[in-house]
Order: sequence, then structure tokens, then C-alpha cells
Amino acid sequence: MTAGIALALMIGAQRIPLYSGYLATMAAGYFLIGQDAPLARQLRQGFDSLWAIAQIFLFVLLGASIRLDVLEQRFGVGLLILAIGTVLGRSLGWALSTAGSNWTLPERLFLLPGNSAKATVQAAVGAIPLALDIPGGEEILAISALSILITAPLGAWAIPWFAPRLLQRGEVDPTKVAIAKNVTLLAAIDRSPATAAVLGKAAELARRANATVVVLHVRQPEDTADLEPLQQQVQQQLADIRHHLVFAEAQSGAIGEDAIAKTILTTAQAHQADEIILGRPGYSHPAPNRPNQAPPSPQPHRPNPSSKKAQSPLSS
Repeated sequence: MTAGIALALMIGAQRIPLYSGYLATMAAGYFLIGQDAPLARQLRQGFDSLWAIAQIFLFVLLGASIRLDVLEQRFGVGLLILAIGTVLGRSLGWALSTAGSNWTLPERLFLLPGNSAKATVQAAVGAIPLALDIPGGEEILAISALSILITAPLGAWAIPWFAPRLLQRGEVDPTKVAIAKNVTLLAAIDRSPATAAVLGKAAELARRANATVVVLHVRQPEDTADLEPLQQQVQQQLADIRHHLVFAEAQSGAIGEDAIAKTILTTAQAHQADEIILGRPGYSHPAPNRPNQAPPSPQPHRPNPSSKKAQSPLSS
């Protein structure tokens, strides 16, 4: 649907030349990040995969359209335009756009080398004047190609060289960049009515973060019940989620819920879980005369390797 909206904006800009289709598409992306960041991250991953193939066609077609004799004739003029536009024009633009912001002077200086590399926009837009039979279209295409040949390798060198000298490492906003991290959720369940709510919450979080779910059932020594119904319930509720079911014996050296809590923490550390999803303590045995009571919402919990006692899970 998002790709359809972007395509409609581009076609609409051609039919109704009152706005820029490219800017409208970019604005839609910014709006999506603010409204639904997890969805924006998933779309970014999908479009990144699509772009890996599309850029091959884009640059091959660009190279096939360039006339080398025109590029040779406009080489000197093209270098002068690049120097003026990149050094003077972009420096003035970044200075005005960051005026009054909380950016430090080194951060503002890094904008010039960090954004000097040009390729995608030039490759996509450079051939439009030639396709529309605009006078000078071949020269525009040649200078666009020259900007790619000059600024792309220059930016590839400048960014890693200037970054450690002008910038300080800080926290990364996951809504602004794509972070290649596999998220793992651990859902602790038993055979109580709250198990459905725990699995439902785990599935909801996993779909939003594209995560893997580790479903843990801690068995007490005296627990001899058949686990087949529990396996079927997990398979049913997590049918579209990457998951695996783990059965573990309660650790010795503790009694009751403390033994279960220690087992959950140990399993979470072993699987490097980012979140632990538990049911509320004490709901394993609903109060009498209240058969229609709805199970409480499960609460996600971040594992702490230094903790000696975790939130008590549902007892078996």
C-alpha cells in the first residue's frame, strides 16, 4: 500500500504539476516514521532489498545514455560547477539550515564531507531533460555522470576520515537508521489461562519488531502432565512467528517461584533475550466463583544479568 501511495504521488505530480512528486514521497516517509516507527523500519528493510536490484538497472541505463565526447567537452566546466555547487552552495545551505539549532560547530562542519557524495538523485534525475528533448539535455546528463564519478569516491574517503575527528559517538535512534539486530523475546508460560495472553503479547511484539520468540515452560519435578496441548497452543498462536519451544526443569537450590525465576533468567541469558514476557504473579489459580474473569495483560520485562531475583512467573 505504501509503494502504491508513493507511485500515486509521482504520477499525480506529472498530471497536476503543482508539487514535486519526489518531495511528496520523502515527506510521506517522514510522516510514516513519526506515526508508526516499527512499520517504517520494516518498509525500509523491504525497500533496501528492492533497491539492491533496482540500482543495477539505474546505473547501467545511465552509463548507456552518456556520450563520452560530450563528457570530454564539458569536463572543465563540469568540474567548476561541482566545485562551486559543492563547496560554496552546499556550505551556505547547511549553514542556513542548521542556524539556531543545537548542533555543535564540528557537527555542522561534518555536513559538508558527510553529504558531498552524490549518485542516486543524479542518476535518477540527470536523464530527464534528455528524455524530454530539452536543449542541453546531453550536457546535463554528462555533468550528472561527472558528479557521480567525482563525489562518490571522494565521499567514500571523506566520511570515515572526518567522522572520528569531528563527531562524538552517541546513542543511535533506531527510527532514523536501519540497525541489523536480531531481536529475541522470551515468553514464560505454563498451563494457566494467562498463557494465551502471554503468547498473544509475544506475537504482537514479535510482529512489530520482526523478532524471534523463545517460549519457555519451566517444569517442576512433580509435574507429570501431558505437554502436547501446550505445544499445540504455542504452534497455533505463533504460527506466523519464528519461534521455538523450550522445556526446562526448575533449578535446584531454590524453592517454588524462586526456582522458576532463576530458570527463566538463566534461559534468557543463554538465548540473549532482549525482553522477557511474563504473566502477572498469582493468576495461575483463579479465584472461585469468578469463572468469567479475563486474564490480566502480560507485562514485558527486560532481563538484567546482575539480578538475583526476577519478577515471579506463573507457577505451574
